Amino acid sequence: MLAVAGLVLNWFGMLPWRGPMSTPIEQMGGITETFDVAAGRDVAYALYISNPSRVGVVLDSVEPVDASPGVDVEDAWFFVSSPRCRRLSADFPYGVSRACRAPLQGHVLAARETDPNQLRVIVMLRPMTANVYRSSGFDVHYHVGPMHYTTTFSDAYVIHASAPQPQHRHGNGSS
Repeated sequence: MLAVAGLVLNWFGMLPWRGPMSTPIEQMGGITETFDVAAGRDVAYALYISNPSRVGVVLDSVEPVDASPGVDVEDAWFFVSSPRCRRLSADFPYGVSRACRAPLQGHVLAARETDPNQLRVIVMLRPMTANVYRSSGFDVHYHVGPMHYTTTFSDAYVIHASAPQPQHRHGNGSS
């Protein structure tokens, strides 16, 4: 009986040590993106994920792996690709209204969902101080029913955060 249960879980890709979104090969291609930004400003990282398994999964969260401290994950979402949202989002992925974002948390990825155009998660990162920040990838946390999993995508980043420029006041200062 135990062997049959194990075979069924393996067929669905739901063994406790290997989640449905995991594959025997390294996830994606190990892409590293470099950003130059002022500290305190958002960086939009486009993370491509997929679900090659036989079961749908519910996404919970995303976090950088082996990341330098000092970068906050501000938000993670999918773009709502409608004509209205494409028209309103000329500066995509920055300046996208909340109405054109589908939150990552609670998003359902169907079984065998591998279309990269549908699976681009925008991870908004914010370096808090001037520094160089690195991450070796992203952990995507998700669940199938009561079973929780984590799959690591090897897409990395390097953020060069410079000191913010001082605000200049205009005018002569008199009242």
